[in-house]
Amino acid sequence: MATIQDVAKRAQVGVATVSRVLNDSGYVKAETKEKIQRAIKELNYTPNAVARNLYHRKTGIAALLVPEISHPYFAEFIDAAETALYSYGYQCMICNTWREQNYEAHYLELLKQQRVDGIITGVHTLDIDRYRLIDRPIVALDRQLGDNIPCVAVNHEKGGRMAAEALIRSGCRKVLQVTGQSHVSTPSNRRHEIFEQVMHENGIECINYISKWNRFSYTDFRDAALEIAEKYTDIDGFFATDMTAAALIHTLYEKGRRCPQDFSVVAYDGTYVSSLPYPSLTTIVQPVSELASSCVDLLMKLVRGEKPETMNIRLDVEYRQGSSTL
Repeated sequence: MATIQDVAKRAQVGVATVSRVLNDSGYVKAETKEKIQRAIKELNYTPNAVARNLYHRKTGIAALLVPEISHPYFAEFIDAAETALYSYGYQCMICNTWREQNYEAHYLELLKQQRVDGIITGVHTLDIDRYRLIDRPIVALDRQLGDNIPCVAVNHEKGGRMAAEALIRSGCRKVLQVTGQSHVSTPSNRRHEIFEQVMHENGIECINYISKWNRFSYTDFRDAALEIAEKYTDIDGFFATDMTAAALIHTLYEKGRRCPQDFSVVAYDGTYVSSLPYPSLTTIVQPVSELASSCVDLLMKLVRGEKPETMNIRLDVEYRQGSSTL
């Protein structure tokens, strides 16, 4: 395997000159640069990425923090973000924070120690002070962590309105929406606020079922669906994320209720799960790939020391008609 010394010898220059070309860190005459690049090609030389990153005081690694990697939304986000990071020459460290166990602190410490160059966090932690105290590149997915940390999300107001209007068109008169914890500061809260507002404006009763914090397995969604089915027997319209919506259809079918004849469902997220149940879910689709690439683009700007044009990016949502509404 060729070394930087071999390249310098072939190009008849010093090692320091080769290093300047590799790191683009100083002036080198065009003729000399061509000789070095030709030597690199002839020797099939691959620069030491670790050494180059150390030179630039970078690790070439970004961390993605998610609460549950098996959740379809986060799985799709990780896949798209990893691809986007690779296009920048970055490796991806995936961090599954696992329910209440607060592994975030560990990864934030890695960031403080400059063992990763930046963090994209999609974790809905209740402790945001740790983030505010770190003056290093951080981008939040659908989470408000402070004025100095960029947030990427979708237009949840539009999503909540579209969901409400779909259930109204289905003739629903008493609806239930599954919400997150209201004291967690996330733009997604707006979709629930708008959904409830539209229902009240149209004289439709709206019940809010607050899901347990940081629960993302299908067992958790199934447990929530069972509780809802047993406690609220006269609901004719439901609004929930894909996983909960699918669990609701499954659970209510077991209790002899049929969708959309007896009740209608509008889901939120638009992952592959929305096409799995029968009937297929009417869904408000989040552009997960665009969310991921936007997060990565923002993070790379911060890593380069650039100031973002905006601290809040809001992407559009799409309405996708399924068979779970009339």
